Amino acid sequence: MRARLLLNLALLVTVIVLVLLVSYTPDEDETPVTSQLTNLMPDNVNRIRLQREAQEPVTVYKEQGTWYMQQPYQLAANDYRVQALLRLLQTEYDTAHRLDELEPARYGLEQPRASLTYNDSLVIEFGDSEPLSKQRYVRIDNRLYLLPDTHYYHTISPATGYLSHAPLPEGKIIALTLPDLRLDLEAGQWQARPPQPEHSADALTELIANWRNAQALRLEPYTQDSLPETDIEVQLQGRENPVRFTLQIKDGQPGLLRHDARMRYVINDEIRQQLLQLPEPLPEPQLKTEN
Repeated sequence: MRARLLLNLALLVTVIVLVLLVSYTPDEDETPVTSQLTNLMPDNVNRIRLQREAQEPVTVYKEQGTWYMQQPYQLAANDYRVQALLRLLQTEYDTAHRLDELEPARYGLEQPRASLTYNDSLVIEFGDSEPLSKQRYVRIDNRLYLLPDTHYYHTISPATGYLSHAPLPEGKIIALTLPDLRLDLEAGQWQARPPQPEHSADALTELIANWRNAQALRLEPYTQDSLPETDIEVQLQGRENPVRFTLQIKDGQPGLLRHDARMRYVINDEIRQQLLQLPEPLPEPQLKTEN
């Protein structure tokens, strides 16, 4: 009798264990949930406002898939910088705490060092760095997070750092006027005035491509009232007036002052040569003669 009772108890324990195993085994189709900072998808963002201590606010917006700055300058935005701000939305974190149980001032969040506002609704604020891990305290609503400090570094560039470093706006070049040369696109072919018989058609095309792909080292606002005389004009298709530039040398470094933007695009001597001179023709190959 006692043996049968023990057997029944053993069977009951086995059944309970099996039920528990089935109950707590996850579905094969179930995917683990990652701890992302927000649910806002970067593709759904069309406006970002950046505010920092003792610096002017920066506002960028997306129009037809391209990012532009609205404040403090009205120019194309630096897509690399914008994408860095968007990546913050989906960065992963380990722990979060309720701030109403803590003291915001202790984490540098009473007066945040920087704040990002996405779509005029979601606000992410940056406080001090954590001394041991060197991570940054971040607040969203009433939650406190610790994130890698690299996200904060993307918020501290000057306003010009969030501008595109391309001297030219988007558009097809149809004419280029340099101090000693003019190129015009006629019937799909570039024509040089004065003629450049020592240079091939590829050399003319390369000069135009250099302008289309040029990137400045940095940007500097032009603050003087009057503009100097124009050295260079670039006519873009569909644009009424050409984009005008003046080549300047400041502290030994060349730069292109773009008149309509009142912005100086700082370049180096190599870039200056690529933009102002046709590529040197390649030497003719020497044929070997047999003795």
